[in-house]
Amino acid sequence: MLNAKISREQFSELQGLSYWVADLNYIKERCGEDDPELKHCRDTIEKIIFPKLDKLNVPFWVQNTVICFSENWRRTKEEYLSNFLKSKEIYIE
Repeated sequence: MLNAKISREQFSELQGLSYWVADLNYIKERCGEDDPELKHCRDTIEKIIFPKLDKLNVPFWVQNTVICFSENWRRTKEEYLSNFLKSKEIYIE
């Protein structure tokens, strides 16, 4: 099984990714695929968050783990991202 150690700075950016992915999925569920806010969410993820994560050398599999966690926006309200990452053997230094 894979494991990783991430810095506080990397974790902070992953929290941003989690927020925007959860927001995107909340809007899709509540307002539909036509909501203009979806473009803003996608642009933020693709043009701001992903480049920062790449610059910080966050492995893609760690990014994907956060995306999978956050796609269910309700889960982000019930569980801490840090605890979920620990369960996937991703540790914050």
